[in-house]
Amino acid sequence: MNLLDYLMSLRNRKILLQSYHINAKIVLIYNITQRLYKENISVCIINYEKFLKLSIREIDQRCVEGSYVIVFEAEEASDLPIRYNLVTSFVKINKDFDDILRIDKISTNLYKAQNNAGDLFIFSVINGKVIDRKLRPIHEDIINFLREYGGEVEIRDLVNIISKKYETNRDNVRVELAFLKELGIIEVKDRKVILTQLL
Repeated sequence: MNLLDYLMSLRNRKILLQSYHINAKIVLIYNITQRLYKENISVCIINYEKFLKLSIREIDQRCVEGSYVIVFEAEEASDLPIRYNLVTSFVKINKDFDDILRIDKISTNLYKAQNNAGDLFIFSVINGKVIDRKLRPIHEDIINFLREYGGEVEIRDLVNIISKKYETNRDNVRVELAFLKELGIIEVKDRKVILTQLL
């Protein structure tokens, strides 16, 4: 399941998108509203003026009973109305949410979103659209190799095996390991690579 499908599956629940990356949150809101409009569901954005100032693109919003309610950039629980569906914020708000997605930037125009259950979504923002990204075959092979050996392998062994398989130098494999570490999929400790998330 991709990130937008996941968010749409939770549209009747209370979700927090927590991130410092405003551009990613704005594009997610645009993409969610487009999907809701296709299903004839109206959208109401609390703090719309702030949203409009940062996004520069208008959204046809209608605040009526039954609207999907988005609270843009809430700072605390008192900013939330009685009924809401999606909240964006740069801080964790102490309120009873059904799910919290933390969005972090991995590299230029590459983000990861992780929910409470540990599910990981990798995406880019291109021309105002959320584009889901998949791990490359070398990443899949590293993860599969770690799974095969109980989730923990000497870094030297892993680098040697993967570099031979892909006919690349060891430094390139270390770069790919650093990327997986940045995603939070692996950890490097005491000269061992440890699988931290099962994908």
